[in-house]
Amino acid sequence: MRLRAPFVAGLLILALGAPSAQAAPRSWYAYYLDARDKHIPAKRWKNALEELEQAVKLKPDSVLTEQTYGLNFEDYLPYFYEGKCHFALGDFNSAMRMFNIEEKAGKIQQRADLWKELRRLRAEADANQRGVDTAEKVRTLTQEVAKLRLRATELHKAGNYDEALKLLAQAEGTAKVLDAGTQGEIATATQRIRDEKTRVEEATRRTQRIEKAMADGLKLLQEGNPPEAKLKFEAVLAQDPSHEGALEGRRRAEAEILASTTKENREALLQQGRSLFEAGRYADAQRPLAEAAADPSATEAQALLARARSYVEGIQKQKEIRSRADQLLSEAEKLIEKRLFPDAYVRLGSALELEPENVRARDRLLSVGRLIGEETLNRLFPNQPPVLTFFVPSGEGKVITTSAEGPRIEVVGAALDDRGLSHIQFLQGGKVVAEVDLLDSLPRKQDLRRTFDLAKGPNELKVIATDSLGATQEQAFLVTRTPLIYERAWFFPSAAASSAAIIGLGFAVQRTRRRRAVRNRFNPYIAGAPVLEDDMFFGRHKLLARIMNVLHHNSLMITGERRIGKTTLLHHLRKALEHDEGTDYQFFVVSTDLQGVPESGFFDAVMSDVADQLPLRPETREALRFRRGRESYDGRDFSHDLQRVVEDLAVRTPKKVKLALLIDEVDVLNDYSERVNQRLRSIFMKTFSEHLVAIMSGVGIKRIWKSEGSPWYNFFDEIELTAFTREEGEALIRQPVEGVFRWAPEAVEAILAYSELKPYIIQKFCIHAVNQMLEEGRTTITAADVEAVRPLVLFERAEEAAPVRETASA
Repeated sequence: MRLRAPFVAGLLILALGAPSAQAAPRSWYAYYLDARDKHIPAKRWKNALEELEQAVKLKPDSVLTEQTYGLNFEDYLPYFYEGKCHFALGDFNSAMRMFNIEEKAGKIQQRADLWKELRRLRAEADANQRGVDTAEKVRTLTQEVAKLRLRATELHKAGNYDEALKLLAQAEGTAKVLDAGTQGEIATATQRIRDEKTRVEEATRRTQRIEKAMADGLKLLQEGNPPEAKLKFEAVLAQDPSHEGALEGRRRAEAEILASTTKENREALLQQGRSLFEAGRYADAQRPLAEAAADPSATEAQALLARARSYVEGIQKQKEIRSRADQLLSEAEKLIEKRLFPDAYVRLGSALELEPENVRARDRLLSVGRLIGEETLNRLFPNQPPVLTFFVPSGEGKVITTSAEGPRIEVVGAALDDRGLSHIQFLQGGKVVAEVDLLDSLPRKQDLRRTFDLAKGPNELKVIATDSLGATQEQAFLVTRTPLIYERAWFFPSAAASSAAIIGLGFAVQRTRRRRAVRNRFNPYIAGAPVLEDDMFFGRHKLLARIMNVLHHNSLMITGERRIGKTTLLHHLRKALEHDEGTDYQFFVVSTDLQGVPESGFFDAVMSDVADQLPLRPETREALRFRRGRESYDGRDFSHDLQRVVEDLAVRTPKKVKLALLIDEVDVLNDYSERVNQRLRSIFMKTFSEHLVAIMSGVGIKRIWKSEGSPWYNFFDEIELTAFTREEGEALIRQPVEGVFRWAPEAVEAILAYSELKPYIIQKFCIHAVNQMLEEGRTTITAADVEAVRPLVLFERAEEAAPVRETASA
């Protein structure tokens, strides 16, 4: 018994003191917090992903203010942080997928800073992925073009011109999506081979003509027809003046003519030949003139014979060219039918060499070149069906199942295809109910919006998109219609009882809203700063649409008096360009304000804004000559850097790149030297300028830059900002406070009259009139309020008449 107690105690000590054979399992928040607070700040992305994946296994749903341990609460957003890790590792597709999952969970939207960061990272991931995809395509196409050019060079050296031209045609079609330098090199090589081919073929035809004319001349001599024989030998000598056989043949023919004619005969023949020549019958004039010219002293006959032969040969040559060109065009058409596009391209190129003004050959050449490029792209990158994305109803899978109350449902989404969309079909119950024909434009992106009438119960809907090559993609919807509340039996009895209460409540809410607005001194009008909010942007929407329509191919100058709204218009133009999805162009926008910028710092200031506002890759920034604080940065440096920027942007999008420079307060350029102005204009004339567009705004340009001596003469399309129309002015007055305050009609009329419909003055009157009303605790702005503030507005307007920076308007 004495041994037993120590033994048990020892076992207890060992049991309590020994480490656990198996560690306790970790909780979801341990994995999550280690990833978020330790690994991600230390940029240990892979470790963070491993921890987050374990957390998601234990707790798959995102949640806000979830209790972890004790009284600690954390926002649990694992997919957002997984997306950040994938983004940092360069896996942009996985990053976007995780961001979408987090967005769909519906929690992160309640955390404004994280929601903003998610959208920014997702947009950058999308742009970067498109850049990766585009860069990979460019590498593949560049390699293909290099192979074609190398093989073409080998065939050219071997004298196989047609085969070399066929390969260069394929290279040229493929290079249309590459840089202009490569396209230019291919065009130069193609022209060089065509010129050499033309020289060789012409030399061959010349030899054949000489051999045939010599044979015909000798035969005619043998047959006793020296005049015709002389003409044949003359034709040979026109091409080879030192040809011994032709010289001897002509001598023999002339000797026989002289032996068989008299001087009187030859005089008569000269007279006959002269008459025929003057009548334009050059071919008929040749024989009598040939006989008359046999006499070495008959210089007139010899001169007329040379001219007649030249005319006849010229006419014959034109006929031969036309016949040859028609033959080449006919052969090209047959080859096009057989889809032998490179062979057809060679024939059409030869036809254009013969007849450079042949419109049909030129048009067909351009068309065939495009077909060659498409054929090569299809071979290297097989066509994929369009991509369909739907926002309403949302869902995944071949069939999206949803329900709807009421008799209609709107389907909203977008179709995308890199080869262009040819048409869209909307079906209901298996029947086509609407179709959109896009063959004329073949857009790469098409917004989809269609309202369907629903029957009670299940409804089968479908959207089918077809691309330019016939590939299709479809999305089906199974929509079950449930009755609206008013379609249910109990609705009408209860509605009557509720309506009176609702009406009373509405009046009460409106009164409360107005009292709160008066208490908080609600005043939405803006005068003294650019109008940045969309709901306060009035009167310029049509002008903005017009600018968007012409901007793809034109630089613009926006002029107008101070405070008419130029800065505001530039701000909203920037937003419109950044969200422009309906064209083949991708705009990258940079805003620059030149107020206070000296001439020596102009190029540095603009490039500083470019570097700050565009998401350039690190290697591109390293390649720029621009450095902050650098003492000297001139137009050549600026031109060099702009080209690097355009090249960087080109790999981020499959669309055509447009770098849009929005330059405000451009009047300062009037004070710069002509050298700086000329240098800036020259940049827009360089080879990469097709990717540049400038939108400048100022006051004095219209007055100063319209002389022919100006560097900017006839460079811009000018748009002048003027006062509002009456309807636009009234909208600016009434709409900002609609539903909160009331405008008396007389007050509106007074402001329209006093402001001369200038938006800045309208805003000034509105600000002060609303403040006047608020001071008296009312909710209606009267004409008396307007009259009371009129002296103050006019005084402020006079104070601001000096040339200061424009700050507000429409």
